[in-house]
Amino acid sequence: MSKPIGVFDSGLGGLTVVFNLQKSFPGKEIVYFGDTARLPYGNKSPETIRNFARQNTKFLLSFQPEMVVVACHTVSALALKQLKAEFPLPIIGVLSPAVKAALAKTGNGRIGIIGTIATVKSNSYPAEIKKANPKIRVYGLACPLFVPLVEEGLFSGPLTETAIAHYLKPLKEKKIGTLILGCTHYPLLKTAIAGFMGPKVTLVDPSEEVMPEIALYLTPPPSPLPTGGEGTRGKEGGLRIYLSDITPNFRKVAASFLKKRLPRLEKVNVENL
Repeated sequence: MSKPIGVFDSGLGGLTVVFNLQKSFPGKEIVYFGDTARLPYGNKSPETIRNFARQNTKFLLSFQPEMVVVACHTVSALALKQLKAEFPLPIIGVLSPAVKAALAKTGNGRIGIIGTIATVKSNSYPAEIKKANPKIRVYGLACPLFVPLVEEGLFSGPLTETAIAHYLKPLKEKKIGTLILGCTHYPLLKTAIAGFMGPKVTLVDPSEEVMPEIALYLTPPPSPLPTGGEGTRGKEGGLRIYLSDITPNFRKVAASFLKKRLPRLEKVNVENL
C-alpha cells in the first residue's frame, strides 16, 4: 500500500493544493491538516509560526506519509529550512516553485508579491528572486483581509472587490507584469484579482506550480501529465481532513471549490506534540 501525501496549512487555503493534487495524481491518498483554531498565521511572530509548523508536521508524521507539503507561504518563508533539517522525509514548500514560475513568466521584469504580513516582512520572496536575477524589480504587499474573506467564502462580491482594489491599487500603479499569489488562500480570489489587475498581468498560482516538484518525490513516479494538466483517471485516492477547530463555514466553503462532498471532518489537538 502506497504511503499518503501529508499537507498542512493554517486553514482551508491549503485545500487549493489538495485540489491540484487530486487533479494531477488522482490515485494518491492525502491527509490534510488545517490549523483553523490558530489562524491566521500571518500576524504571528516567527517563533510562534515555527512552533506551529513543527507541531503540524509531527501530527502528519503519525500517518507515515512519503512527504509533507507545506501548503502555507508563511511557514514556507519562515520555517521550511528548520523543518527540512529536523524531519527525515521530503518537506516541500510552495515558495521556490512560485519564484521559478514568476521568473519564467515575467515579461517586463516587474514582479509583485501579495501575502500575509509575516510572509512579506520575511523578505523571502524578494531575496530568492533577486538571487536568481538581480535586475528584477520586486514589489511586496501584505493583504491581511484576504484570508478572512476566503475563510468566510467571500470569493467575489462588493466587499471582496473593495478589499482587492484597496490593497492592489499600488501594484497596479507600479505596472507589474507578473503577480505571485503568495498565500494558498489567495487562488480562491483569482478571478476577482485578475479582473482588477487586467489582462496584461500574469497571475502565478503556487498551488499549481508546486505539482512538478511533488512529482519528483512520488513513489512510484507518476506517469507524465497529458496536455491540460490532469493525471490519468483511475481510482480516486482517499482524502482525510483533520482540523484543530471545526469552524461553521469550513465544510460549505471547502466543498464549494473542491467540487465534491467532503469526508468526515475530525477535530484534533496538536499543541502538545
